[in-house]
Amino acid sequence: MVSSICCRRGLDDERGRAAKREDEEEEDQVEEEQQQKEEEGTSIWGGLPDQLVERVLAFLPLKDVIRMRCVCKKWSEDTRSTSFAKLHAMFSCSSSREQQQKPWFIVCTGKRRFLSYDVNSCSWKLLSVSCLPDPDLQVLASSRGLLCYGFRWGELTSTDLYVCNPVTKKWEHLPPHPEQMVDHFGMAYDETTSAYKILTMNAAASSSVGGGAFSSSIGGSNSIRDVRVYDSRTKKWTPGVLPKPSMHFGKSPMVFCNGWFFLMDRMRPFCELFAYNIEQCVWKELQTVSPRYFEYPSLVECGGGRLFMIGIVKDCHRIWEVVINNQEKEEEDCREMMKLVLYETLPSQFPNEFKVRRVASLVGAGRCPNYNPFRLNAIGSSNNLICFTSNIDYSWVLVYNTELRTFHWSSKDPIHPSLSDYAGVSFQPCLAASP
Repeated sequence: MVSSICCRRGLDDERGRAAKREDEEEEDQVEEEQQQKEEEGTSIWGGLPDQLVERVLAFLPLKDVIRMRCVCKKWSEDTRSTSFAKLHAMFSCSSSREQQQKPWFIVCTGKRRFLSYDVNSCSWKLLSVSCLPDPDLQVLASSRGLLCYGFRWGELTSTDLYVCNPVTKKWEHLPPHPEQMVDHFGMAYDETTSAYKILTMNAAASSSVGGGAFSSSIGGSNSIRDVRVYDSRTKKWTPGVLPKPSMHFGKSPMVFCNGWFFLMDRMRPFCELFAYNIEQCVWKELQTVSPRYFEYPSLVECGGGRLFMIGIVKDCHRIWEVVINNQEKEEEDCREMMKLVLYETLPSQFPNEFKVRRVASLVGAGRCPNYNPFRLNAIGSSNNLICFTSNIDYSWVLVYNTELRTFHWSSKDPIHPSLSDYAGVSFQPCLAASP
């Protein structure tokens, strides 16, 4: 009986070993078939001419091009070349409007990282720019696929500037500026020349911090005493034309539109825009009567050459389109009229972080009795999109399409609340833009 049991166990062990061998043989066969398929695929791509492979990859969206760099070293090198960048830009421009790359809205930054909302995938992205030398650099401005980095203290901007393309990881440290700090700062990229320009302006008042002198326009509007333009083609800062002494500028950010840098100044009951053309070196002044009870206005460029103004009227956020009167003026008269045409009223159903709040306890020197510390930040793009963020919560945004007149709420991003330095720029990922 014992012998029969042992014999039965031996048969079971033999059957188990046979089954295991069959499984191993089956796994080996599957692995061989998979390897054969990979070799066939490699041989297909390897047998194609390099120029044809380059053209095939150039048709891919930018996010897929970046993924393809991980396939092999050759593809990584080829997709970083200048010729491939130009080819990809050409195919991107010739694609349909639906397939074109939409912008990323960068809402906050810090420690060589920035948090952006990708409109293409409706998702948040935390990107690193580890190539930059200083971890405390902040995103100051953007144009096309370039980001300008520097330091900002309140409403003042440092002139120790870096320009970087985060997709290609290429960057450049700009030459020294005559001033240490500037009051107004703007950037513009020209796709026809593949060059960019930076405009800086300093107000007439001056102060000093940390032993260094710099300009400051604390306490309202000021006249401009210094204008400088940086051209990436010459890599030099050159003096610009000073505006008339009668032009007084507020603290609103610069907006570039149709070859002009626009600045806004709010003086009840008027709303004034001042524009500077960096190619013709001329100033233009525009004025209109503001809507009644118009508060917290901001200016954005959107839709390839259209200006919009966002503000609060009776606790409602509204969007106006700025229509400029282009009638010919006498050479010595730089004034023109504009009008604000009501374009849209933002939805009344806002989350708490976006609602208008009146806090009387925060009223201080120079503040109106109904001081509102919570406001919307508007970011414009060339793709008919305006992004709204709250100044107390950057973890979600409201995107408005000016062409379709539709609103889109982003999902909330609870992962990266530590990035608290507000950026507020539109970033268009691009391989061809070079610092």
